Formats: sequence, structure tokens, C-alpha cells
Amino acid sequence: MAPGFFFILTKIFASMLRFIALTVLAYFIFRWLDRFFGGGRSSGPAKSSPKKKSSTFSKNVGEYVDYEQVKDDEK
Repeated sequence: MAPGFFFILTKIFASMLRFIALTVLAYFIFRWLDRFFGGGRSSGPAKSSPKKKSSTFSKNVGEYVDYEQVKDDEK
């Protein structure tokens, strides 16, 4: 193989490594800024207070009633 091929391969590898390093660095910077300015949110598991269990239906909606077909009496 030609020496120029290895030179190009080295440049590509160096550029890719630089891109990955800058991407990881940007991720950690943005994560730090989010924690710094975000305030209320923590990265650990959220401790939610026990909530009052609400029904699945709204008070404005009636309950489901099964439909039964009634046969007419023929005389």
C-alpha cells in the first residue's frame, strides 16, 4: 500500500477521535449547565409524594351499562 493511504487514514482517524472527544465534552458541559440553571430537577430517582388515588372516570361521565336486547312480545 502507498504511504499516502496511511497518511489519509491517520488524518481520518484523528478527525474522528477529535469529533468524539468534543461531543463528549459538549455533553458534559450542557449537562452541568442544565444542573446549574435547571434547579429543581435532580439526577437521582424522583421521590414522589404519595398521591391520592383518583378514579379512572371523571365525575361528569356516567358508568358503563351493558346493553341487553329485549325481544318484543308478539300477540
